[in-house]
Amino acid sequence: MADTVAEVTAAVTAALAKLSPTDEIPDAARFGLIDALEKLKAAVEPPIATVLNICWAAHPLIALRIAIGMGIFDAFAAAGPGAELTADELDAKTKGDKDMLVRIMRLLSANRLFTETAAEKYQAQPFALAFATGAPPSEVIKNFHMILRATAYTHEFLAARDYTSPEDAYETPFQLAYDTPLHHFEWLGANAEEQHAFNVVMETSNRAVEGEQWYDFYPWAERLATPTGDDDAERVLLVDIGGGKGHDLQRFQTTQNPGRRLVLQDLPSVIADISGPLDKNIEAVGYSMFDAQPVRGAKAYYLRTVLHDWPDKQALQALARVREAMAPDSVLLINENTIPETGVPRFNASVDLIMLSMFSSLERTDKQWLSLLERAGFRVVKVWRAENQGTGSNALFEAVPV
Repeated sequence: MADTVAEVTAAVTAALAKLSPTDEIPDAARFGLIDALEKLKAAVEPPIATVLNICWAAHPLIALRIAIGMGIFDAFAAAGPGAELTADELDAKTKGDKDMLVRIMRLLSANRLFTETAAEKYQAQPFALAFATGAPPSEVIKNFHMILRATAYTHEFLAARDYTSPEDAYETPFQLAYDTPLHHFEWLGANAEEQHAFNVVMETSNRAVEGEQWYDFYPWAERLATPTGDDDAERVLLVDIGGGKGHDLQRFQTTQNPGRRLVLQDLPSVIADISGPLDKNIEAVGYSMFDAQPVRGAKAYYLRTVLHDWPDKQALQALARVREAMAPDSVLLINENTIPETGVPRFNASVDLIMLSMFSSLERTDKQWLSLLERAGFRVVKVWRAENQGTGSNALFEAVPV
């Protein structure tokens, strides 16, 4: 056994030197390798180490959030790549005191964000600079640190309900954690910094960057064609409901050039956070999907990773508003994560817990999505799927009103 372990260790070490740069590894190969390494780790890790790793899993996130608040990453970004800073030098450039600084730097160094080149002397690893103010990773940390608090209250919330599934988006662990009657999205609207962090997460998550977009595997030009005489410039081709700051719709316009009217809808606080101009064919409108849909008779109404934020009670209400606005030939497009009946990947299972903690919602299986749409008065024509399933929005439900 010892010889086998030594051989595996040597093989892994040798393979590290042969790996391509991370940005050159195809996603399928990347995730396959990560899965193999995690299985290898599980096979050799002693049980007590597994328990401790679970217990300590949140600590790097907490340390990162503290470091962002103190300005540690900003100090290294200002010093430039490769710079080494002592604790005294950092203390002069950051908030807090030196003792706290050193303690946080220990945990960040243990997580390989910094190298301790000497006692109380540090050099940032290249990725650490990505957490400087204004960089997307720093906003991701802020958002997930906020989520962490709600997640910590999930057991208390469920225990009070005798561990039954919640059914209302206004009764959630989030509201317990933050002592608020507001839905999470309403709360974001009253907290500009948290709203901005959430918006950045939506822009930089799988929703925006995964390789295959819905229009890559869905023949939209054919399926969304309209009869001769009706194909005029005034009819809206697609309404992106809950489309954030327009990253999906902008990419659709840029890559597909549909030459038709497009409408972006999201809460006013989200629309107000749009910093750059959208294409002239895209109209941005502040709107709640629980209000009457102002764009009537569009060819397609599109929701991407929106309804998974809502339990069935509110999801059915939102779908009713869409159905009321549809023309006889309108199409509903639901672009969402679907989870398998067995063997759910850890990523998706973790997202499911976030949905529970923040929204009393869930990640749904195919059966659950089909049931939801049927109860909302729709018939699913076809479920389209990306060739590379990945971990993002891997299914497109094409449905029509009945």
